[in-house]
Amino acid sequence: MEQKKTPFMTVTVTCPICMSQFQSYKIKGGLYAVLDKESDQRPKSFKWTDPEFSQLNPLHYAMWRCTTCFYTDFSENFERRTDSKMLALKKTYKPGEAVKMPFMSEILRYTDLSIPSFETAVNLYLTSAYINEMPVRVEDKSYFKLARIYLRIAWLYREKYGSVDSASESVKLKQIFKNLDEIDANYSKLEASVTKLLANIKNRLTELYGGEAPMNNPYYANIATFLSSMKNITAGIGRVKTTAVLDQQGKLLGDKGGSENKPYYNFPSYVDFLMSLMSNWPDLPLSEKAALSLAVKNYTLSYTNEDFFDTPEKRLNAVDLIEDLYVRLDDYDSALNYITEIYRSGTKDRQGLYNKMNSKKADGTYPTQAEKDRMESQIARINSTLSKTSDKKKDLEEKRIAAALPKITAIIGQNPQITEAELIVRIGEIGVSESVYGDLKEKNLIPVLSGPDTDIKDNGAAEKEEHSIV
Repeated sequence: MEQKKTPFMTVTVTCPICMSQFQSYKIKGGLYAVLDKESDQRPKSFKWTDPEFSQLNPLHYAMWRCTTCFYTDFSENFERRTDSKMLALKKTYKPGEAVKMPFMSEILRYTDLSIPSFETAVNLYLTSAYINEMPVRVEDKSYFKLARIYLRIAWLYREKYGSVDSASESVKLKQIFKNLDEIDANYSKLEASVTKLLANIKNRLTELYGGEAPMNNPYYANIATFLSSMKNITAGIGRVKTTAVLDQQGKLLGDKGGSENKPYYNFPSYVDFLMSLMSNWPDLPLSEKAALSLAVKNYTLSYTNEDFFDTPEKRLNAVDLIEDLYVRLDDYDSALNYITEIYRSGTKDRQGLYNKMNSKKADGTYPTQAEKDRMESQIARINSTLSKTSDKKKDLEEKRIAAALPKITAIIGQNPQITEAELIVRIGEIGVSESVYGDLKEKNLIPVLSGPDTDIKDNGAAEKEEHSIV
């Protein structure tokens, strides 16, 4: 009897955390090649050696989960030698304790590995992200891995729900997300203050009662009500976030019968399931933009704190990706600031090499010709990187202006009598800086408005000088 073809191969894996062995599977090598990628490296199309397997999504099979301790990671990390980051994680991730955590117990309960799907894939990536967020110390955290995880979550959301065009997204909706971010930041401060409050209450009760305080004391009675209210606030914020994400995806008033709105286990939809998890992990990314934001945050931290980008080529590729992610988030200012900092850092490294070439070494001798040649080679690579970075800055400035122009003209079109001062306030609310407005005004791309002259041109020129990297 002819054996059925399969794209998978079964492998025996040793978990780097608990050292137990389990069987998993992965797509056989050489079955497909990536034909095309988006600017943030998401594969757009594949070429399969066997068309029968063309419906498979390799992103759905990139994660493995240990059947004993439930540690979840990229498949290649199960097969690599244990490094210092993994050793640190091994001390932090205690399987017996981790599975009792509300987030872990919930996501494990509702993840069926026998059904490869969008939902299963996202659950595995989220599980891995949650585990890899556990280390606290900078030297223990694997920022590069976290960035890769969050970026792939963003890709999966984009494939499932489509990409949100920042230019066409409602200004009011952007303000809602901005307000939610502000609430999150303030709530984190509130939580920190509450933790201190509880500690001080406990100390005061010890002082009052000279030992263990009775459970019916007034402090405990009133703080219990307060803590319950805080929990309700967290759940309420989560529900508003979910609603905003559905709005962003165009599904708030749309067809309710789509596949994304089908029940997921005992939840009305998969999005409702994710929302339920947020009470135990408030930073869980609910949308493509939320995942991209976490990805770029961790890539920048990796660039600063880790040695993954140890060659000029890798560093330039990292800058390319970080820049692209900022642009996708419609955050041109951060992209420009980042590229400016990279240019300054490169200039400093180059000057350091020049100084080293002409200074005595620790033993009192000058560098040999061979050492000077190596430094000259490094300087040449830095010069090449600086040149490309300068070009990137110019390109970004043009993109920033192009992205801002339709937003500003739309505001003017809706408010023909708006004054310049009022316009500046309005564009600031949607993240457009005065310097960009000054550039557009200088190029005569927007009409002259009424109201007092705000000297925008000079402000813009000053900011340009501050950002200059050439």
